[in-house]
Amino acid sequence: MSQASNNCRKINMASEVTLRRVPWIALALSFLAAGVGHVYCGKIVKGLPLYFAWLLVPLGGIVAAMGRPSALSLGLLLLPAVLVLVVYLYAAMDAWRLARQAGSDYVLRDYNRAGVYWLLIVGQLVFSIGLIFGVRNFVYEAFVIPTKSMSPTILAGDRILARKLLPIHHFPQRGDLIVYRNPMPTGGSRFLGRVVAVAGDKVEIGGERLSINGKELERDRVTQGSLKLLGKQVSGRVAYEENSGHRYLVAYGDTAGGAQGQTYFETTVPQRQVFVLGDNRDRSNDSRNFGSIHIGDVIGYVDYVFWPSETWSRFGVVDAEFP
Repeated sequence: MSQASNNCRKINMASEVTLRRVPWIALALSFLAAGVGHVYCGKIVKGLPLYFAWLLVPLGGIVAAMGRPSALSLGLLLLPAVLVLVVYLYAAMDAWRLARQAGSDYVLRDYNRAGVYWLLIVGQLVFSIGLIFGVRNFVYEAFVIPTKSMSPTILAGDRILARKLLPIHHFPQRGDLIVYRNPMPTGGSRFLGRVVAVAGDKVEIGGERLSINGKELERDRVTQGSLKLLGKQVSGRVAYEENSGHRYLVAYGDTAGGAQGQTYFETTVPQRQVFVLGDNRDRSNDSRNFGSIHIGDVIGYVDYVFWPSETWSRFGVVDAEFP
């Protein structure tokens, strides 16, 4: 009986296939999809958590979009992306190390097949692209701002994040900074503007003054020294404007801005519409030109400047207090 058992063990050992693990292959597989290099080296239990680590990015975006704009929410949005980058670098280096340690007598597992590696790589690629499009269409979308119409809040060249994940039946509020569809046949397909009035509000604009429902909005001038942080993108006077609890920067009194800032305008906002202005009141194409915006044309709400054009002190939550 003992002799038969020994013979069986020898046959099983003889049937095992060994093949050296090549470090550069493990490295390449890890860069194509984190964790696949570990599968190649026979460490599937360690590789699969690394493989699914990229799911932290859309998860972080969804969690951040569900909360109010804040430094914490921005951290939840950006930290997962940094962690995934760290995971990729770790996975690549660790897979290289495992391949070197495996030696030339590595015993092939059932999953050590090229088809398995490519299935994992293609699967991650397809799902990643799908999630990127999903996040872009339903959670957050990035935009580059080409003009000065929203300075001093948003400067030309700023890269912003607009939040699209909103509660059901949510309506824009006074003071919200929104991205909306261009209602005109010419110009870009997306515009950026400040909601200053909502359905039923009476809007009166006389020169530099803005009144909502008969009450002129208060302004608090900003010192000229602070404007150095904005570069050369702002002319005229700059002040904080307060509207229904929102406090944001506006520019006005720019004599080179044309007649926009000198016109008189009066209207009542129709139902399911909002009235938008650019924060750069003399250099903006807004509801004074094309009327109120239907809420169905609102694409998202601007929460963050994630790549500022002038100074990194402006990185973070939009409408935070000016330094």
